[in-house]
Amino acid sequence: MRRKGFAPLELRISSSKSRKFLTGFTLIELLVVIAILAVLMAILMPALKEAREQGQRTVCKSNLKNYAIAIFTYAADYDDKFCNPRSCYFSQTEPYGVEAGLSNPIHVRWCNGDVNLKDHPEYASDFFRYLRDAKAFICPTFAGLVGQTSQDPYYRIDAKKIKNYKPWYNYTMNAYLGNTNSEVKKSRAMKLSDVRRPGETFSFTEESVLVDARYNISGLNDTYMIPGSDNMIAAWLGDPMVMGDYHNIKPGPNGVGQFWDVIAGFHYAPSGDPMGGRGNCAFLDGHVDGHTRLETFPLSWPH
Repeated sequence: MRRKGFAPLELRISSSKSRKFLTGFTLIELLVVIAILAVLMAILMPALKEAREQGQRTVCKSNLKNYAIAIFTYAADYDDKFCNPRSCYFSQTEPYGVEAGLSNPIHVRWCNGDVNLKDHPEYASDFFRYLRDAKAFICPTFAGLVGQTSQDPYYRIDAKKIKNYKPWYNYTMNAYLGNTNSEVKKSRAMKLSDVRRPGETFSFTEESVLVDARYNISGLNDTYMIPGSDNMIAAWLGDPMVMGDYHNIKPGPNGVGQFWDVIAGFHYAPSGDPMGGRGNCAFLDGHVDGHTRLETFPLSWPH
């Protein structure tokens, strides 16, 4: 018969062992365990971050592969011609009714949810319809950067006026392909067959909202990526440092100076320099690869 107020023998033994076990740890031992856990976390976190970023880069390349296919298919249906990069996404460059109140609506369409073409196909261009199978038009790495303050002048003018802020694309077309604007009349290629180096000329690339004034005037602000005009290209080719070789035309203080636009650099970017890495490019031979902003002009100029 169990006496009142006494626990079973097994429970008393177990409790005794637990107390002995708990009181067996000193403060120093607990601190050592915490320190070991902290070291393990410090070792694992960079690896986990790299794995996540690697996954994002893979998704980004897959997105751009769809653009490479779309360019080929469009050209096949339109007598080998490129679409106009100024309207590769939208049916018009003039403002739509939902863009009332914006100073430069075309420059902030990339983050205006009211003209997100997935939700509003009525604004889509003929070319954009060839991207119907694309899962996304924005790189997941880029999507994580847009919360940062942008130095892009066009973005700053209208950012606070956007009623439905929703970044949804950052892939922009090579402005030297199919461009009807007179500023690149000598530099453009209107047909796929006009491009001399399809494996070294991108059709679409990534841009960033970030600006490094030593290298580029503006960030992502429209639907096309343009390093410079015909007159600028002529001046670059005449630069003694370039020696007439377009491969030597590079932006920045050690190059020919400031471009209008450059390839984004947020993939593999070094710490403290979000534009110093690589941006993915979809080339006219179908492959997708990452390149630095220093390669912007040689990889965009189709001649």
